[in-house]
Amino acid sequence: MAWPVPEILDDLLDALHGSDAFAAVSFGEPLGDADLPAASLTCNAAEPMAADDSPDSRWMRLSVTVRVRTRCDELLPGVRHSAALCDVASAALLADPYRGGRCRNLPVGRATEVGRWQLSRTVKRPNVEMSFDVRCHFELTEGE
Repeated sequence: MAWPVPEILDDLLDALHGSDAFAAVSFGEPLGDADLPAASLTCNAAEPMAADDSPDSRWMRLSVTVRVRTRCDELLPGVRHSAALCDVASAALLADPYRGGRCRNLPVGRATEVGRWQLSRTVKRPNVEMSFDVRCHFELTEGE
């Protein structure tokens, strides 16, 4: 198997775009405040692990962070709206957990996993931002 990380990242971005919940979806740092609500995807790490069942295979965990930003003058309604957007984003990302066959369930984790949502304390009102981690697992075989 070739290195699937770029295709996995593209698939995650496409899933966020396809949710139709965001005015803008970006890779890297969140976009400016002009196009809200917005989602951004940041790649954190690709972590190799030894495969238990095959010496010429490696299990990989790709970790990314999804940030969801919206605008609301009051904090509680803003948090509610951000949480609803995180729910939509999570559902969109889990609609195809196998990322078109690139990811798979492994002993170290499911094909795609969504972590808990967290409210950002660094974003100032009227903006509200929540984030969550996504982990995708895939297998690499030597010689592919």
